Amino acid sequence: MKFFKSLFLSLFLSSSFLFAHEGPWTAARPDGHAPISVMGDHMHAMGEWMFSYRYMTMDMKGLLKGSNEVSADSQLGMMPSQFMMVPTEMTMDMHMFGAMHAISDQWTLMCMLNYLDNEMTMINRMDETSKMETSGISDLKLAGLYDLARWEDGRRAHLSLGLSAPTGSIDEKSGGNTVGYGMQLGSGTWDFHPAITYLGQTENYSYGAQLGGILRIGDNDQGYTLGNRVEATLWGARKLTDSLSASIKIDHTCEEEVDGEHNGLKLRKGMSPSNHPDHQGRDLTSLGLGLNYYFQSGALQGHRVAAEWETPLDQKVNGVQLELDSTWTVGWQYAW
Repeated sequence: MKFFKSLFLSLFLSSSFLFAHEGPWTAARPDGHAPISVMGDHMHAMGEWMFSYRYMTMDMKGLLKGSNEVSADSQLGMMPSQFMMVPTEMTMDMHMFGAMHAISDQWTLMCMLNYLDNEMTMINRMDETSKMETSGISDLKLAGLYDLARWEDGRRAHLSLGLSAPTGSIDEKSGGNTVGYGMQLGSGTWDFHPAITYLGQTENYSYGAQLGGILRIGDNDQGYTLGNRVEATLWGARKLTDSLSASIKIDHTCEEEVDGEHNGLKLRKGMSPSNHPDHQGRDLTSLGLGLNYYFQSGALQGHRVAAEWETPLDQKVNGVQLELDSTWTVGWQYAW
């Protein structure tokens, strides 16, 4: 973790001197936005609107104990550290709908609402498999982006202050039983989302850095609080043509374990690690590769489509959890 903090800080400070160029930052180019998985990465001019849609699919398969791969059989048994059933794989599909509007050159407002489809496969001591599914809206996020600084050499910085409302369900069940923490649709709490973003451009390149997190406020109605999260992200992009760019991204996320216990899982937390508050949260370092296409003319002028593939470089979980395999994000954005 110390390595990535040092890397983030050194690149953040050195970019001002290595990549400065003449001309202000602009979004009207294929690399004018961050990779599609990065949220709240840019601002708008007064009166401008933007609508967006993103589809993300995340696959998890196999088990980790800390940073080590373990078999399902090794976690099933009668010992106190073993369980009656464990997850073997999970897929999460997320539909993300967003809107942005600049009420001034200093402030851009943002709203995001997600719809989730979760599916988890479990295996028990008798080698029998079962599936759990949940779906529905997640938490509603509102944020204000404030312009901190703009330079004439293609650099700018802004602050994001967001708050999410607990609109996602935390009472989801499957087969009459409450599902684990990772299968619930929301946090159940009002959550604070602060972030600071730094951007820069040259004639053919763009780059950025974002440091943010999620701070949970109080306990939810079921008696628990999801872990706080901190995320540092670095990216760079190369303009290949006037409409096409390619990007690379590295991010590091730290998420704490759950505080408290879900009322519906207290008597069942020993059945599966997905039900146990101490087996939640992880440290994850990922690499992302993306493409971004910006329509410069014609009927689709101003529309932007993008795709990004992400894979873990390193991950360490609390307790026993599924291992993240890969994540795909595709999206559309249109500003006017």
